[in-house]
Amino acid sequence: MTNDLSHLISRLPNPLILAGAFLVAGVLATPFLFRNRPVGRFIGQVAAFAGFSIMLLVAKVIPSEPTPAIDGTVQFVVISVFKIVWWLAASWLVVDLFHALFKKHLRETRFVQDIVAGAVYITAVLAIISYVFNVPIRGLLAASGVIAIVLGLALQSTLGDVFSGIVLNIAKPYYVGDWVIFGDGLQGRVIETTWRATQILTLSNDLATIPNSLIAKGKLVNASHPTKAHGLTIVIRLEPLMAPSHECAVLETALLSCNRILRTPAPTVAIRTLDAVALECELQFFVSAVENGPEAQNELFDLVHRHCAAAGIRLAPPPESPIALPPRTIRQDPRDMPRRLLENLPIFGPLSDDERIALAPKLMRHIYKAGEVVAEPGTVAQQLSILTTGVLVALQDGGAEEGEVVRLGPGDCFGEAGVLTGASTTFRVKALTKAVVYEIAKDDLAPILKERPAITAELGHILARREAMGKKLLEQHAVHDSHGNHLADRLASRMRDIFGL
Repeated sequence: MTNDLSHLISRLPNPLILAGAFLVAGVLATPFLFRNRPVGRFIGQVAAFAGFSIMLLVAKVIPSEPTPAIDGTVQFVVISVFKIVWWLAASWLVVDLFHALFKKHLRETRFVQDIVAGAVYITAVLAIISYVFNVPIRGLLAASGVIAIVLGLALQSTLGDVFSGIVLNIAKPYYVGDWVIFGDGLQGRVIETTWRATQILTLSNDLATIPNSLIAKGKLVNASHPTKAHGLTIVIRLEPLMAPSHECAVLETALLSCNRILRTPAPTVAIRTLDAVALECELQFFVSAVENGPEAQNELFDLVHRHCAAAGIRLAPPPESPIALPPRTIRQDPRDMPRRLLENLPIFGPLSDDERIALAPKLMRHIYKAGEVVAEPGTVAQQLSILTTGVLVALQDGGAEEGEVVRLGPGDCFGEAGVLTGASTTFRVKALTKAVVYEIAKDDLAPILKERPAITAELGHILARREAMGKKLLEQHAVHDSHGNHLADRLASRMRDIFGL
């Protein structure tokens, strides 16, 4: 039987010819046959490489052994070429396999993949030098060490960035897509990490390139881990004419009415200092992501101003400021609140003083306890309501439980949709704290709208702006318009039809 096998092998073509055939199949045929199937193409190339290797072994060509001296120059060249191709093909397959394993995390692992690929190809080159050209690599390595020292001194800064990049990719203090804050105040989202630097997209939409060595040496804060929630602190200075507990309660109410901050972890108010000039408090809160911080701060500053104004609390001047507050005036009579509301609300800006004086007595004052329902879903509001003190919340039935839609603070209005368009509300409005609400009846508002069409247009624009900002209106009918610019015109037209404007 052994003789038969030997006879069969002896009748096969030259193994080197078959090796060349496998090589052609792996390089040309496999990519063509599996053009749209990368997995099949890779398996075919591995199979072709395996056949190529077997044929070399049958021809007694060992890639990991020096090429023996052969009389025929052509045969020596062919064998040497086949060995060079074998090492390069093996390196290519290893690198391709490594890329395939980390394909889903290509951007995050690109740096490590480049290092592995470089190491594999350098190893292949050294093997070719040693096993194909039969050149001792010890002397080559010694010579290359001297060259490396010279290059290291010349490229010290660049090499520092490269090795820092290696450390950063191993330690992984951040990933692509994370929001990072550096010690010098620069912050932004990580776009890409290269051999030398990390690219950051800043808040101003600029691309900042920071050398890896500076990142490795400096202070770095990753605002996206362990969660994306980011904590912020603002400092408020109040005139200390009331008990600190009362003024802190007003600030807590302002935090409670803010829509852009997280409820968990709960926001807090902490007193920093108290003296004859000011009560200084820290308001600590969290936002869903660090880039949402500016909008949340703007809303909170506005709410602090409104709540303090409603409570009769003035802001204190900054420390060591030469500016002194004027003497505190006697608090105005609460019965004068309706007129002051009409003066401060932007929607009633077009009214004259006489019109405000005439409309003020028609405002009705209502007080709600915490937890009390102000408006039920399905009802059509017959009055425009203005919140002056406290916090209200609009809830929408989401099936198993009610979901919070929006929170209202002093100066916010609700009931516009019912009064102006006749639509019923789909929300339940409840008082989160003790709340004071003033109401203007629809019949009392109609003459004003007829005399002042600008108020109608202003209400329409207010509704459109709130829609664009993502704030749900308490009395908005179920209209979802993808063209926000036309919302104000449509609402204004509806108001004109109802009031005969």
